Amino acid sequence: MTVTIVFLVGAPRELLLRALEKFPPARREEIARLKNEQARAQRTVGEALLRLAARGRGVPAVTLLRGEKGKPCFAELPDLCFNLSHSGEVVVAAFSDRAVGIDVEQIVPRDFRAVSSRCFSEEEQKKIASSEAPLREFYRIWTVRESIVKRRGGGAGEVGSVDPKEEDVRSFELSEGKLFPVGESGAPQYLLSVCASQGEKRDTVVHFCTAEEILSAFCE
Repeated sequence: MTVTIVFLVGAPRELLLRALEKFPPARREEIARLKNEQARAQRTVGEALLRLAARGRGVPAVTLLRGEKGKPCFAELPDLCFNLSHSGEVVVAAFSDRAVGIDVEQIVPRDFRAVSSRCFSEEEQKKIASSEAPLREFYRIWTVRESIVKRRGGGAGEVGSVDPKEEDVRSFELSEGKLFPVGESGAPQYLLSVCASQGEKRDTVVHFCTAEEILSAFCE
């Protein structure tokens, strides 16, 4: 499995627009309609990243489809499984030869009690309550559950119905451009979880890059 982490800070507007022009018309219009500038950058960089991965497999032009349960896939590369997530100034993608799910969340203050009581098990709620960093623990559990749903295919409404104990999920903290095991970064800015298919090798290759690098390579 390969995980790519892209930092959006400093993404040149000119490159974002050039990349957007290379997308199929329907996708280009969909992204252009987004009112939030950060959201447009997230979607543009994410799309460019996926299309670069296909190009690396020898397919310069691909069709993004929604497969079973809404999971995105390439029509021309059915054996390349991927999943994409973005939050704040970070875009992440996981690539594998088996179904994979990934979720990243920026750690921002919020009242998470209602979500926890609705979506998390009693054991998970107790872990949050007893944690020295309840907010971080909330985001860890949320990204774990979200990554499972995204591997299987489905919507956010299914987050509360999965059983994390039955899944192979790895979680990390992202801080100052580096990845750490949960609890070791001191003050994480993001929580990231990746759900692999059962039986997949646990080796994970992680690549870090900037939006400018992704966009420049895509626009060549």
